[in-house]
Amino acid sequence: MMELIDELVVVFLESDYELSYVLDTKTKEILLDAPDSKNGMPEIDWDENEAVKNLVRIPQITTSEAYDLMVKFAETQDSNITVQLLDVLKRKEPLRTFEDKLGEQGIGDIWYEFENDYAKYRMSEWLKEVL
Repeated sequence: MMELIDELVVVFLESDYELSYVLDTKTKEILLDAPDSKNGMPEIDWDENEAVKNLVRIPQITTSEAYDLMVKFAETQDSNITVQLLDVLKRKEPLRTFEDKLGEQGIGDIWYEFENDYAKYRMSEWLKEVL
């Protein structure tokens, strides 16, 4: 089950909103549901009731959810870094400038662990609902 969670974390944090992923609740397999121009496979036919009864769309983090998570992370840092991170989140293109500031401060690894822990929690809770 842990390997599935790790795969779900990657899908949840995926930033290409043209791609959609589904979980086959019977086989626990993650499938890509995208136009054939993206992956060379036909999209899932959601009108095929029998064929899709075990498939559930996997949620992906929204921009606002990602922003809120960045604010929450910033608030866990020492006051100087908190001020700097919250400042970049108020600017144009906050998601990109946030990551730049993380690099400047040398705390990118701490952020990615924080983000990953959040995603694991979200996907664990989601799995409990769908399985």
